[in-house]
Amino acid sequence: MATAYQHALEQDDRRLALLCKALSHPARVQILRYVMRNPGCIGNQILLHMPDDGPHAQSTISQHLRVLREAGLIDAYDDGAAVCHYANADTLAWLRAYLEQLS
Repeated sequence: MATAYQHALEQDDRRLALLCKALSHPARVQILRYVMRNPGCIGNQILLHMPDDGPHAQSTISQHLRVLREAGLIDAYDDGAAVCHYANADTLAWLRAYLEQLS
């Protein structure tokens, strides 16, 4: 029978796997980096600042943003017609701490 500690570790492992899966695409890493440096940015700004080898369609950026939001790496709020994105500091702090714990 699993102890509460083992159950918590399994939950943490699942959360880590979800976050790593969200970060497994280079474009999502680039988007997260941009959002971290530019809190409150909108999708069009992200699109304009993607590297030449990055995605060039707004729909692709939107799909990547959805994956990052579902993983809890970024959050968004409506500002009129625009959706503004910002990094979720709590999730990023958890990820840093958990990865340090693995080493």
